[in-house]
Order: sequence, then structure tokens, then C-alpha cells
Amino acid sequence: MNAWGLSATRGTRLPDLELLDERQRAVLRCLARGLADHEIAGVLRLTSRQVGGEVAEILRRLNLRDRISAVVFAHEAGMIRMPLPVPR
Repeated sequence: MNAWGLSATRGTRLPDLELLDERQRAVLRCLARGLADHEIAGVLRLTSRQVGGEVAEILRRLNLRDRISAVVFAHEAGMIRMPLPVPR
């Protein structure tokens, strides 16, 4: 693990992404960017209920316990590239 609580190796779980369909990957990317269900719904033109269902299915398929785990998974899988803060 690095100083930010993430493993140093990125992309180690990429084969797991094949368990998700395109819509689920899109929902996961939005979730990893910090969007709320209603915001994801607006971006992907879904209902909030559909987004909640997709998140539940993502968690089930990837055997993750919560949304935070899904966000960490997305970042470690390299789905999202965000600059980390520079330590002072």
C-alpha cells in the first residue's frame, strides 16, 4: 500500500472488469468520480432507481461490500486517472 491507502500495483484486477457490461462500467466510472446516484442518472440518462440497481449488481458481480470498495476498485483498475495531491 502507498501513502494514500491504495495498492502500488495498478490494473491487477482488470479481468474482473469483464464481468461488467458497458452500462455498469459507465456507472462505476461515474461513481469513482464522486457522482451521486441522481447525478449519474442525469449523465447516463437513467433513473436514480436504475442507477441504484446497477450499483448493487456491480457490487455483487465484483464481490465488493460497499460503494467505497467499488471506488477503490475502479481507481486501482485504472478506470479513472486523477492526480493525487502532492505531499508537503
